[in-house]
Amino acid sequence: MKRILLVDDVPAVRLSIRATLEAAGYQVLEASDGKEALSLLDSQVVDLIVTDLWMPNLDGVELLKCLRAANANIRVIAISGGGMRKPIDVSAALAQTWGADAVLYKPFDNDDLVGEIKRLVG
Repeated sequence: MKRILLVDDVPAVRLSIRATLEAAGYQVLEASDGKEALSLLDSQVVDLIVTDLWMPNLDGVELLKCLRAANANIRVIAISGGGMRKPIDVSAALAQTWGADAVLYKPFDNDDLVGEIKRLVG
């Protein structure tokens, strides 16, 4: 069973996405921001990360920078509805620049997310 790390600061969003991913047959780990995600990755192996881009403490773009600086080859799907500091298209471009394999804009269709995950890791 493929393991996915879901990173989002909104508990309701994590709950909704987690339910979708578990129904699709994936094991899901959760983190509420990039710092928590990096800490979790010190002790857990995952096949893919789904991360929000706009979060407190360490946002999704900074998480991607840390992963790529560590030469992590893990697949990453960035999700975003935009934020106060950066428009959604700027955040998406930064995520792709730092190695996101896909970017989905909130609100997205859950089938689109599952389709991207299947494309990237099966």
